[in-house]
Amino acid sequence: MNTGEIKNAAVVNNATEQFRSLLETHFLSIARAAEESFVEDESQSEPKAKASFSVEWDALSLSPKVVVKIGWSVRYKDETEAMVDPLQSKLGLEEAK
Repeated sequence: MNTGEIKNAAVVNNATEQFRSLLETHFLSIARAAEESFVEDESQSEPKAKASFSVEWDALSLSPKVVVKIGWSVRYKDETEAMVDPLQSKLGLEEAK
């Protein structure tokens, strides 16, 4: 292996270790957030836990700093709709006279 291949393997191995550590650390919080959102969203058939990861490293450095980030969120949705008849003379919102 040349120096570039050694560095590449080291970055991948380090990022993988950090990824695993972050997921292990936050796994229950992510799962709990998915379960809580499931209780309030009847449109879901089962809770979906989702996490995203990003990896950054100093590409030109011989000893790169590797940063791994995890993100998760719970998405709540709400919706309402109403028909509006602009030709209706009294909408119930007239100013008091």
